[in-house]
Amino acid sequence: MKLTGKILLSAMALAATFTQMSAISIVPKPSRMMENRSIVHLPSDRLKVHASEKGLKQTAFVWAESMKKTCNPGTVQLETGFTQIVSDVRLPEITVTGKAKGADIRLSIDSSLSEEGYTLEISQQGVAIKGGSVTGVWWGLQSLTQILVQAAPTSDGRCMAVSGLYIEDQPHFAYRSAMLDCCRHFFSVDEVKKYIDIIALHKLNTLHWHLTEDQGWRIEIKKYPLLTEIGSVRPETKIGLYGDKSTGYDGTPYGGYYTQDQVREIVRYAAERQITVIPEIEMPGHAVAALASYPWLGCTGKDYTVRTDWGISKDVFCIGRESTFEFLENVLDEVCELFPSEYIHIGGDEAPSVRWTTCPDCQKRMKEEGLTAERELQGYLLKRIESYLNAKGKKIIGWDEILEGGVTRTATVMSWRGPQGGITAAKQGNNVIMSPNNYFYLDYYQTAAPKENGEPLGIGGYVPLSKCYSFDPYDQLDEETRQHIKGIQANTWTEYIKTFDHVQFMDLPRFAALSEVSWSESKDSYDEFLSRVTASMKPLYEYFGFIYAPYAFNGVR
Repeated sequence: MKLTGKILLSAMALAATFTQMSAISIVPKPSRMMENRSIVHLPSDRLKVHASEKGLKQTAFVWAESMKKTCNPGTVQLETGFTQIVSDVRLPEITVTGKAKGADIRLSIDSSLSEEGYTLEISQQGVAIKGGSVTGVWWGLQSLTQILVQAAPTSDGRCMAVSGLYIEDQPHFAYRSAMLDCCRHFFSVDEVKKYIDIIALHKLNTLHWHLTEDQGWRIEIKKYPLLTEIGSVRPETKIGLYGDKSTGYDGTPYGGYYTQDQVREIVRYAAERQITVIPEIEMPGHAVAALASYPWLGCTGKDYTVRTDWGISKDVFCIGRESTFEFLENVLDEVCELFPSEYIHIGGDEAPSVRWTTCPDCQKRMKEEGLTAERELQGYLLKRIESYLNAKGKKIIGWDEILEGGVTRTATVMSWRGPQGGITAAKQGNNVIMSPNNYFYLDYYQTAAPKENGEPLGIGGYVPLSKCYSFDPYDQLDEETRQHIKGIQANTWTEYIKTFDHVQFMDLPRFAALSEVSWSESKDSYDEFLSRVTASMKPLYEYFGFIYAPYAFNGVR
């Protein structure tokens, strides 16, 4: 990161006393960190925070409240039988004070910094965090949380001994995201909030919330109540892996959905933690739950049941009927009211065209629009939906299949079938979010021998922490096309993840690699990265009571 203005002067002033050291471990690695040999003593029982700007006070309160979420040390056991030990780690209580005098931590805004940039200085005067905005200050506080967990107690136990240091930092990518699939298995409001806490701790700024699927419609739409009355409940669920005919089904109805008030609460909670929530409303495929609720949305118009198995369904939205577009636009109207995000994710993946080949309405649409292949119907729908959302001040994101049916240059492509879709999109001028399954699908196993290592059930594949960390979002791209890579996302699909404990186990510590690859402009060796994760993130997972996989820490790959 280039130093300019106040940052350069500050760095020059500190250069005489600070040297490049690495005793303190932070993930993601800061752009610049200097430590000196001085030791600063901070209270071990209660830290006082002062926010100089009025807008920072709420952020200080949110951080203080988050630090109170200590866990009950003990043993957590996943349903698969894997045991995770949660140890007792203690950090001081945090209070927000109205007086700057006597405050241990001082927060302020510095307009010379980038919006998400921050500086953090620990000196004999205490801790000073400056951010280019409230968001920058919040990320500085996340770094401070990691520093505090590494502090050593003094001999009398009354203080924490922390190295004096100075940090300058800002993210490389503006979009740093994790996706949670709440359709295949449903998670409570409190669990979604905990997921937000986890991604905030890793300096991720976006929650991609997967809300509609073949196996369940999870968001209340007041104009179409049957979406939740019928579409949110499947009659039963497949036992074991997709395609295994020997296991059968559990015979138990499964459902759940979020009311609009609950959605607003989650969006508000995320915003307080500087996180944007982007909803995904799937179209034209992965829509069987909607078809079961309103059969006239499909090409056959009958005999739809909320899907009980995984995989891809041939039943998709009928693109030939205007009533389909009326439905989608009405749904999106309510969605846009609930989510202030700039983007709406419209899916666009895994939508077979077989029903369109025999549907007279779809064939008529093709003739009217001059389309020569059924696949082009998907492009027609997506362009029409994009135009509708653009008129409402929104932009669309779609999975990389949207390239196949024709897509406008203003659509953002999320590349999931490896990086290739993103490479293709970037070269043709579309903005891209890299989310390759072979690097960041976190329902994949974390070791090469999952059964022998006692891993909980996963969909398959092998993506260890080291593989996540090795991802290069710019591979095969020249300087001109690199500008179209806007960020990186990891996905937690939940076909085989029934509980929130299991979600955490699959995501941690792999979120640490996502954090570093999406935040830091350069990387060190994997061993150096792992040492920082071990020193800073592992004790934090234990402090907050998060469930994490031990394999990387134990040298198992």
